[in-house]
Amino acid sequence: MPVTDLLRRNAREHGDEVALIELNPAMEDTRKISFKEFDLVQQTKSMPYRHEITWQIFDEKSNRVANMLLGRGIKKGDKVAILMFNCLEWLPIYFGILKTGAIAVPFNFRYTANEISYCADLAEISVMFFGSEFVDRLNINADEIAKDRLLLYVGDGQAPEFAENYWQQVADYSSKDPMIELTEEDYAAIYPSPSQKPYTGS
Repeated sequence: MPVTDLLRRNAREHGDEVALIELNPAMEDTRKISFKEFDLVQQTKSMPYRHEITWQIFDEKSNRVANMLLGRGIKKGDKVAILMFNCLEWLPIYFGILKTGAIAVPFNFRYTANEISYCADLAEISVMFFGSEFVDRLNINADEIAKDRLLLYVGDGQAPEFAENYWQQVADYSSKDPMIELTEEDYAAIYPSPSQKPYTGS
């Protein structure tokens, strides 16, 4: 059974139950890190918070993502990257990608600007979802990364010039399941690495 069917089943059978929780306990980090390393460490806000969504909302959010991607021309077998820290939107985006039949390409949050660009080309991605923490790194090679690609900013405030606002995009699309046929033989995700070298054999 494809993992997307499990989400549909849980939304149907446990729709009002909590599915995902995002916590920020506001722990103080006393480790010594340099300013260069600091940019690669997940940030926490100063005040604790708890966000949660039910299985039904989880499923509906993933459907909006799927319908938005389909509406923007994404089809089965295309590759869609996610460059985000763990947050409440990560899994709905991931499942939304899968529901189109496209292949999810999670990027490591430690990638440098050049590694992001390299892996985007290596994986031949068509779309990238990215969080606000990565704007500065993407901006370094924005012209190259954004060429012939849709970049979607998943964060607060205005999207950078090289991207579109995720929240505005998904708001215009249906929460109905697109029901793209998938099987257990279909690929779901690939994980590119900057250490991978292009194949040059015959």
